[in-house]
Amino acid sequence: MTLFKNKIFKKSYYSVSRIKKPIVIILMVIFTGITFSSYSTNQYLPTDTVKTSKGNLEIQVIGHCFFHFRFNKINIYVDPLSNLADISQMPKADIILITHNHRDHLNINAITTLSKPDTKIFISKSCISKINLGQVLKNNTQVTIDDIYIKAVPAYNTVHLRPDNIPFHPKGAGNGYFMVFGDKTVYISGDTEYIDEMRFFMKPDVVFMTVMMPFTMDEDMCIKSIKKLTPKILYLLSYNIDKESLKAGILEALPKVSLRVPY
Repeated sequence: MTLFKNKIFKKSYYSVSRIKKPIVIILMVIFTGITFSSYSTNQYLPTDTVKTSKGNLEIQVIGHCFFHFRFNKINIYVDPLSNLADISQMPKADIILITHNHRDHLNINAITTLSKPDTKIFISKSCISKINLGQVLKNNTQVTIDDIYIKAVPAYNTVHLRPDNIPFHPKGAGNGYFMVFGDKTVYISGDTEYIDEMRFFMKPDVVFMTVMMPFTMDEDMCIKSIKKLTPKILYLLSYNIDKESLKAGILEALPKVSLRVPY
């Protein structure tokens, strides 16, 4: 059974080298954070579908670390930002997850625009001083909403530090998230390096991995993480790094992984 189905292109829509220049330009506009005037699942953003035992999970990368999951009419957003799409045209959120307090992840305007009266908002410990909405999920705590299991896991730095030797992302402050949809598990790394806790993480089917120097992982850390997690599908969210080298290293370490590089 095919786990991953792309609704728009038969082959990966992220394989930019195979796409003609006008389409490349469109994709660059979408994924580099330039605001477009209206939101439409089919017109603007490719939707990927993962089959689960309890229905299809639809996935969209809006940009940066802003993701949209749709499962049995439930809309889940991770780290929504208001400058990457006309979010007023997007479906209202049933669940919003915020990984940490940095402004490229925590955007109060986006949260309030996407929310409705019964939206469940979950934030990390680091967000407490910046937002008075939502429930704090500390590392290693979990909730179940509408049969979707959500667990907050550690996401932090130990190697890459600020000039004052303080980690860019201190331990205990930010979250990664696991979500379970039927028989499929999704892991969102948040901003983290390779950390020892990953040895004990559940094995996800889908991984969203942030590789952004000097703030998160470097190439070696990413490959080490992927070898531990062994996902079937990997969304690689990378900046300030040699993408081709990283992709080659990942595919050498995990040849069967279905690799997605949205920007």
